Amino acid sequence: MSTVERELLKKVNEKIDLIEPTTGKLFFEHKTELIFCKPHLMPLKTQALERLEEMHRETARQLQKKRNNPEKSTSQEQQASSPST
Repeated sequence: MSTVERELLKKVNEKIDLIEPTTGKLFFEHKTELIFCKPHLMPLKTQALERLEEMHRETARQLQKKRNNPEKSTSQEQQASSPST
């Protein structure tokens, strides 16, 4: 390191005097410290998504039931559609 560089480093490391303006406005920037809180467990799925999946499962069960018992479901549909007197 040359002597010129050493002198520049000394000047930089010296205390810098603060010059405050006598007129005008002076602004300060306030930086807040980061505050960490305890970690919380977050749900992987929202409640709406869970309800939607439950509706899909229920309709799939009903469809499977109709496919497994076609004669029962058709006879029940016919009874429901025919007017009883």
